[in-house]
Amino acid sequence: MNKNDSDLIYQLLINENYLPALNPLEADVILINTCSVREHAEKRALGYISAFRQWHKSDGRILGIVGCMARRLGNSIFVKFPFVDLVLGPDSYLNIPDYLKLLEQERTKILDIEVGERCYKDIGRKSKRVAEFVSITRGCNNFCSYCVVPYVRGRLRSRPADDIISEVKNLTQCGVKDITLLGQNVNEYYYDGIDFPELLRKVAQETGIFRLRFLTSHPKDFSARIIEVIKENQNVCEWFHLPLQSGNNRILKLMNRKYTGEDYRNLIEKIRKNIPEATITTDIIVGFPTETESEFRDTLHLVEEIEFDDAYMYRYSPRPNVLASMYPALPEECIIERLKILIELQNKIIKKKTLKMVGKKYEVLFEERAKNGTRGKTRGNKDVVVEKILNPGSVSWIRIIRVKGRTPLGEIVEDDKSG
Repeated sequence: MNKNDSDLIYQLLINENYLPALNPLEADVILINTCSVREHAEKRALGYISAFRQWHKSDGRILGIVGCMARRLGNSIFVKFPFVDLVLGPDSYLNIPDYLKLLEQERTKILDIEVGERCYKDIGRKSKRVAEFVSITRGCNNFCSYCVVPYVRGRLRSRPADDIISEVKNLTQCGVKDITLLGQNVNEYYYDGIDFPELLRKVAQETGIFRLRFLTSHPKDFSARIIEVIKENQNVCEWFHLPLQSGNNRILKLMNRKYTGEDYRNLIEKIRKNIPEATITTDIIVGFPTETESEFRDTLHLVEEIEFDDAYMYRYSPRPNVLASMYPALPEECIIERLKILIELQNKIIKKKTLKMVGKKYEVLFEERAKNGTRGKTRGNKDVVVEKILNPGSVSWIRIIRVKGRTPLGEIVEDDKSG
């Protein structure tokens, strides 16, 4: 989401005739886009800001801090970093060109962190990349007890379907071939009578996009109609990212996730029954406050049973003012040890599933150069590398011949002339 916001800010500045600097140290304006989802992300951002103290001493240079951490910390950023000129929350990006003009005229401090109803319509994004994100919602209504997103990005609001379709068409005309519809919970999309399955169908059928994906789906809202849209539209990929977070029902309730481990298991079974080739990935939080050893084992058992194709695994990160911050925290060494166990288990599963790819053929859309070759993705969002230089945007059928680390290496068996 922050990557998408950075692209949005970039386009706003390009529209105002700003030119991108090849080297940050040669720039006249630097905007640092920040995240607050985990404490580690904020610490990294704060360290990064410090590095530009000397750069800012040159006359006329402007340093801005934007995004979720800017919204959360607000004026305290100016106190900690007096050389910062601009602090903006995620709903204030349209004001950036005007604020920069003001700062070019006079040295002042600008703080704009109010949360509103901004959806960022009609930006006219362009891209030279093969794969892109398109935001369909902003904010979130779920208030998971560990999550700061509703507080820093506001309540959920949906973009008009026509605006989304227009952006996808525009990016497709730029040469983009793989688009991911993006939202904190895409399943809650609703605008003027159009819900998410209908939006997915319309984008698939009306834009000419080669591959279409979506991220992220909340398990409590996942509809059987989404499965039907995927089955009916060849360009919608069979990749499902469904955050589990925990395999224990008590912890899921404390997290305010509104589903049980059994609900999640049944959802995965339904997807695999209807789409046997489905790739399923997830997010898991380890060491949530009060989690017992037995409850952690419930997560391990569900991971073993489901065998995710990949997983983003995190230790619990306390966030101020959210409900979970009131619960007793576990010892840090306990959390780290549990995370290590989970990562080892999931890595074994990934290695096992990746080795099963050897000898099979996959349609791969190539995106960029890799060391000694070119990297692309399967429809299931799996990275594949061939030891050959190919044009970004080209499509080929690849046979997997071996696995290096956790990356499948393949050879071309058939070029797709339409790619």
